[in-house]
Amino acid sequence: MIIKKNIHIVIALQIVMMFALLLNTGCAPATKVVLLPDPDGKVGVVDVSSDKGIQTLDKPWQMTEVSSQDKAPSVPRLMDEKEVRAMFKEALTSEPIPPVFSIVYFETDASDLTTESLKILSRVLEEIGVRKSTNIIVSGHTDTVGSVEKNQVLSLKRAKAVADFFISKGVKAENIDIFYHGKGNPLIPTPDGVSEPRNRRVEITVR
Repeated sequence: MIIKKNIHIVIALQIVMMFALLLNTGCAPATKVVLLPDPDGKVGVVDVSSDKGIQTLDKPWQMTEVSSQDKAPSVPRLMDEKEVRAMFKEALTSEPIPPVFSIVYFETDASDLTTESLKILSRVLEEIGVRKSTNIIVSGHTDTVGSVEKNQVLSLKRAKAVADFFISKGVKAENIDIFYHGKGNPLIPTPDGVSEPRNRRVEITVR
């Protein structure tokens, strides 16, 4: 059995992996694959195939089964959400908490944290505490005004300003990974020399 998935999907991966293993050893009668929506409601696509055919899941709570590699997957059917949650209860409750993604913005040619930035970072700090996170990624960026070298330095200063804020509040430095991109990875693509406020940023991912 082959399962191909696109972005914006959540499958009961633990269940899929467990059943797939049993199927390969000939111990399990069927593998069940269910497509779940993301926490934000988005749904992607999953292709489930065997030697005899393929079925595509593209609706939330849609399910197909494969009883063996030499049989085609069953015609997809919609399941009730409560039924899915009951069937895959252990896998769903053991799913990791989705990462939190935040952005703080900066004034032109500056790396100082603004009042608004500090409010956002305080909320991120709460998430770090709730998750007991040891995996925090801080990525600095600039707009396209100025030289490549200058913006590399500026994006690092911005990233370090955010990291230093977290460290000052008790987050361990070894739990923070700092990256800086200068003007090379704009959120809003612009020609060189354009002052775009949304590109003067630091992106923070908390896992």
